[in-house]
Amino acid sequence: MILPEKFLKWAYFERVKFVKSFLLGGRRMDKSGFIESTRHTPALCTARLTDDGKIFVNAKIVGAGFVPKKEFLSEAIKDFREHVYSCENISPREYAVRGVKLLLKHVYFEDEKEAYRRMDFSKISTLEIAKDIPHSSKHTWTNLQYCKSACLLYYMPPSISFELHGTIEIHLDGLYFEFVNLVHDAFHYAPASKRVKRSCLIFNVESVYDNSPTRDGFGLLLTG
Repeated sequence: MILPEKFLKWAYFERVKFVKSFLLGGRRMDKSGFIESTRHTPALCTARLTDDGKIFVNAKIVGAGFVPKKEFLSEAIKDFREHVYSCENISPREYAVRGVKLLLKHVYFEDEKEAYRRMDFSKISTLEIAKDIPHSSKHTWTNLQYCKSACLLYYMPPSISFELHGTIEIHLDGLYFEFVNLVHDAFHYAPASKRVKRSCLIFNVESVYDNSPTRDGFGLLLTG
């Protein structure tokens, strides 16, 4: 399903303004900046049935983003790849600014018609970073080996909340894998020797609920 307009206005189009602010004098992560970041950091909830018949549930905060439609992925990957592999020759500040400009070229569009034309608003992406950390519990990764059903829970204080249900695809190579890894690295400066490619998770949206404590919330099912 296509994500409902109410959710996209909050999670995508309002975030476009936040991303653009980095180019308009710079954005410092003050209190308002941290609140704004919640549009990008839902809790990913997964579960599995254990060998002893119990249901093991896990939730963790992830960085979640949007992906272009497949016909636009190759062009975006080319630009992001050129940018990421140029970081050795420019300052971290210049690198971040270039990265934001690419996000505004390929991911975040102020014009709604262009956004709907280029972006696949039936999917949300993230990276499984914890799997490659030795001391991590790897609960999410383990759950996904047994059950691909998942939930994304967004919350912005004091009262905005959305609950998304769907299924997860795991990508260990291919266009989504490369694109999502490059987008992650486009803003976060890292020399090639320290750059790591991580498993990509693509969340296919099946239903969206408005969980905000408002007249139109409290678990209201939204349509696309």
